[in-house]
Amino acid sequence: MRDVHLALLSRSLCCNVRTAAFVFTSYYLVSTLLVCVDIAVWVFSGKDLGGFVHSEHLTHGQQIFDTTSNFLLLCMMAISCVFALVGLRKGFSKHLVPFIVQVYLDLGLSMMSLFSGPWGLPGTPTFEESDRLVMQFTGGRQLEPKETARITTIFGVLFVLYLLMKVYTAHIVTKCYYVMKLTGEMKDSQKEESVSVKLPSYDEAVKMPPELLSPACKFI
Repeated sequence: MRDVHLALLSRSLCCNVRTAAFVFTSYYLVSTLLVCVDIAVWVFSGKDLGGFVHSEHLTHGQQIFDTTSNFLLLCMMAISCVFALVGLRKGFSKHLVPFIVQVYLDLGLSMMSLFSGPWGLPGTPTFEESDRLVMQFTGGRQLEPKETARITTIFGVLFVLYLLMKVYTAHIVTKCYYVMKLTGEMKDSQKEESVSVKLPSYDEAVKMPPELLSPACKFI
């Protein structure tokens, strides 16, 4: 029954949970590194200290604190992704715990960013940033109400898909953690149940009576 339960847990939709967890962890690692590069480019170019729309109203000291905290948070996210990848590779379920906490934190803050952009973690898309990108592509031209409504609808649909992907990611990595934990427990129980038999040496086998010898020892 435990084997059947493990086989059922190991599948999610049409893919293996371990493979899916590896893909999503790699995505998080790559996206985190790209956001770090984006922040570094914004800072060194001098266009914006934090690289975020909501940081423009902050003072210079507050922007430095905001940028530093965001960069440290991104470093922690990258480290948790590396730990998760190592755990998936080696089969250590405990290595997935920091990444699971990060995914649920990212999901919760992403939902809260719908009400206020600063709540989202670095790299979370916001309507203010999308509006700024649209203004750059249109050369600063004032959009008509129909165009604004269309852009708002597109952003809303894409953001819902973005949230659904994070929900599925949280489901996958949590399920993968329990699968790896159950697999480790089954391996430990099998090792405990296995009985090791110590065969006698050649000299000891020669001195023993034939009726006491095991079938394996009779061929020595």
